[in-house]
Amino acid sequence: MVNNESKSVYAIEIFDLAEKRENKVFYNSSAEHASIVHQALAKYATNYINIFSSSMCSCVSNNSKYCSLIRTFLDADKKRSIKIVLTDYTDDFLHTEIAKVFAEYPLQVSIKRFNGHLLYKGKPAHFTVSDDRAFRLETDINERMAFGNFNSPEQSMELKNIFDKIFNSPLAKCVVLN
Repeated sequence: MVNNESKSVYAIEIFDLAEKRENKVFYNSSAEHASIVHQALAKYATNYINIFSSSMCSCVSNNSKYCSLIRTFLDADKKRSIKIVLTDYTDDFLHTEIAKVFAEYPLQVSIKRFNGHLLYKGKPAHFTVSDDRAFRLETDINERMAFGNFNSPEQSMELKNIFDKIFNSPLAKCVVLN
């Protein structure tokens, strides 16, 4: 029972930080916490979401709440976009719930595969950045250890610039969903 309560408290705190766009560092250390943070990023993004991930085949991306929030984000304005770089792409991705959502928005969603990794302090890292202000940086991809902030333009822009370099590199190849 205590575990369920602490998860609820974590979700309340994360969604509150996101809604208020507070400049406060938060941490997460589980797939459930990662899922909550990604849901908050999707719910409160207003322009774009950039995702640098391994395969997006886990429960973090493939749950009904996240998929619904992504759909709501994209439906709200045709100018909104999602760009994704997958480092461990396999065709299994094409059969995921999130890929099916992305396939509904071919003009707003761009996905590329990249045979490489981004290192943070010598270890592979993943990240999501949105709206030049919010981010989540996963520093231990196996243990889902991460930190982030919903209002840190400087750190967010650094991640966005890294993302753009990789996404626009000739080494990043387009993934076709349909």
